[in-house]
Amino acid sequence: MKLIHYTIRNLSFPLLIIMTIWAAAFYILILHEIDDETNDSLQNYKGIIIKQFLTDSTMRQSRPDIMTRYHIHEIQASEANLANDIFYDSSKYIDIEMEYEPIRVLRTNFMTSDAKYYELTIETSTLEKEDLIETIFISIIALYIVLVICILFVTRYVFGKSFKPLYTILDWLNKFRLDKPIKPLENETVVEEFDILNKAIMDASDRSTSLYGQQRQFLENVSHELQTPLAVSINKLELLSENPDCTEEQLSDIASIHRVLNGIVKTNKSLLLLSRIENKQFADTKNVSINEISDRSINEFNEIYEDKQIRLNFVQKGILRCTMNESLAGILIKNLLKNAYIHNRQNGEINITITDNSFTIENSSNYPELNREKLFNRFEKQTGNKKSTGLGLAIIKSIISIYDIRIHYQYNGKHQFILTFR
Repeated sequence: MKLIHYTIRNLSFPLLIIMTIWAAAFYILILHEIDDETNDSLQNYKGIIIKQFLTDSTMRQSRPDIMTRYHIHEIQASEANLANDIFYDSSKYIDIEMEYEPIRVLRTNFMTSDAKYYELTIETSTLEKEDLIETIFISIIALYIVLVICILFVTRYVFGKSFKPLYTILDWLNKFRLDKPIKPLENETVVEEFDILNKAIMDASDRSTSLYGQQRQFLENVSHELQTPLAVSINKLELLSENPDCTEEQLSDIASIHRVLNGIVKTNKSLLLLSRIENKQFADTKNVSINEISDRSINEFNEIYEDKQIRLNFVQKGILRCTMNESLAGILIKNLLKNAYIHNRQNGEINITITDNSFTIENSSNYPELNREKLFNRFEKQTGNKKSTGLGLAIIKSIISIYDIRIHYQYNGKHQFILTFR
């Protein structure tokens, strides 16, 4: 999820809650104000009616008008409550309308000069109030929706414009490669924080490029300087072994030294490969077929390890294609195959299954289940096989981490590795 969408989403929830509370509070406040104004009108009308009744005892004690009606009747002193006025909503059947309509009622008591108590009930139609409430409710809903949409739109626009320098930086970083020249970061901004970030990124990229160049040159020099004396030493040992004066014990020592030097050569090549992978020197990618790479690699390893008499079953349930560096794809499959052959027993078995999104390889072995926590550590030799450098699975792990490929190991009498391609 993009930062701008994440920010708007987090902003939307409290905004919607606040707007909903505001709309509800505004609606309730308007209703209260309408009732308050209606009550004030009823109280004013009450004052007029009581004043007229007290000055004119012959005044009619009821008035059945359409909009406002009142009724006056005498009550007992024990029933009278001169302190409070009672307001409430009710309904009344209107003959003209031929239906019940809502009304607002005021009920109050008063006393005349001759110590008689009366109850006054005033009813006023609230037809206009109901229409007004409906109009207000619809208006608030419409205003609420329009306001929320406008706020989100403006927020999206403002955040999009404000975050533009950030997206420029991210785009530049996405194209940045240590092994390739890249244009300087051009990201003009008036925001001080983005300006500081621009300078920090440029400084960091310059330092990284410089260190990468130095490291790459160092590794190449070390690799070259090691390969030459190792090759010379191996050749001299081979010549020495051909000397007829060498005893059997000396030949055994020469063979032992020869194996150690070959192991050093393999380790040196593996470490150099690991360094190149981690430094992302295999940047070029293409759509490669794992099926074709597996088929070629199987033919090569069958010839190399022909003496082990290993049965290999290759099942293709689908065509597995992925976008990655072709050389790394070959190294990935070959390391898995080599691992299966080296750690297999004589007359063992290897099963390879390919589907549309997975590559599974399992092999028989004399070794028990491996420690999953240390499985991909460098120089981790859980089998004790002298032909292993302890770097094969580390190389596999480095490759799959680049292309977001998942690997799973399990043991069911056979060692099984499952690669899942996204």
